[in-house]
Amino acid sequence: MNEQEQLLRFQNVIDQLIDPEKGCPWDKEQTHDSIRMNFLEEVYEAVETIDNKDIVGMREELGDVMLQVVFHARIEEENG
Repeated sequence: MNEQEQLLRFQNVIDQLIDPEKGCPWDKEQTHDSIRMNFLEEVYEAVETIDNKDIVGMREELGDVMLQVVFHARIEEENG
């Protein structure tokens, strides 16, 4: 699976979580404001792994940051 396919798969997971009919109730209710602190926390965790030169941890934490970015983008896409 190439990088573009992986990104599309990742976006599909977010789409499933916020699907109006089948999605997760918690995820469907989120707004930029409601997940703001989650985003900050993930960024701080990513920075800590960078500071510690923890490559394995960095991969995980940067993935969490990416999840937050895509989630925010999907929220805005839903808002028009």
